[in-house]
Amino acid sequence: MDLTLIGQLVLNGLITGVQLAVLGLGMSLILNVAQRFHFAYSLTITLAAFVAALLGQAGVPGPVAAIAGVVAAAVLGGLIELVLYRPLARRSGEAALLPIFVTALGLAIGGQSLIQFVWAREATSIAFELVPVTIIALPFGLRMTTFDLTALIVFGLVAAAGVVALRYTRFGQIVRGVRVNPSMAKVVGIRPESVFVAIFVVASAGSGLYGVFAAARYSATPSMGYDPMFSAFVIAFLAGATAPGLRVVIVGLTLGIVQVVSALVIPSNLTNIVIFGLLFVYLLLKGSGVIRLTPVMAARS
Repeated sequence: MDLTLIGQLVLNGLITGVQLAVLGLGMSLILNVAQRFHFAYSLTITLAAFVAALLGQAGVPGPVAAIAGVVAAAVLGGLIELVLYRPLARRSGEAALLPIFVTALGLAIGGQSLIQFVWAREATSIAFELVPVTIIALPFGLRMTTFDLTALIVFGLVAAAGVVALRYTRFGQIVRGVRVNPSMAKVVGIRPESVFVAIFVVASAGSGLYGVFAAARYSATPSMGYDPMFSAFVIAFLAGATAPGLRVVIVGLTLGIVQVVSALVIPSNLTNIVIFGLLFVYLLLKGSGVIRLTPVMAARS
């Protein structure tokens, strides 16, 4: 057994996992607090990637282009909740889950097609350089690139900030209150609808951050958002409906390591099977238990 190889795979899994953890934190909030089955998460990932890549091609410095991509994703996420999901929830009441799901699916498919039509007709992918890439030698024969180190630091800080904010800040208290009892939250002066918009803005910014780093690692492509979106769903389901932020991050890190290390026994292009296998086992043994419709939907109507 090559311990250096295993150590390298675990390190790569941590780099992947911390990025998935940020995605999972956002999806956990959207599913468990806002109660939206948000397939259009893939669209905010892709939009941020293309905004950053196109600005980079136009000569904008990589970090500035990345920030613009994140802002674009955050704005789009907030608008989706404010303009589309909220009116559907008000009109449909407790039956809003299906219309919102169909709308989100349509947004994901239509948005990908629109991005492909507008920006990817001539080239199927657009390269994006965020930081110069060099190799960093580590102890025990391990290696990583400057890009990997940047991703580890940036996503690690974002994940840690998310955990702390949800646990110790006023915003975190409000989010927990809305998740547990939205009707009581209204009584004490909290507007769940405003909280939902804030959640979509923050979660979409996190998805945009993932998108710009994915574009820098590979390239921006119209279909790039689907795999990470499904991974975010799996993390949110595995962590559970009432999971604190730290548990979501741990699940994301674990999933990233499992996904990368599984490449030892199955082809790398099939590692997503591991993700869906974990979800299947979870649903089989414990049931979903993530979407709790009645109290939240009643509070919106």
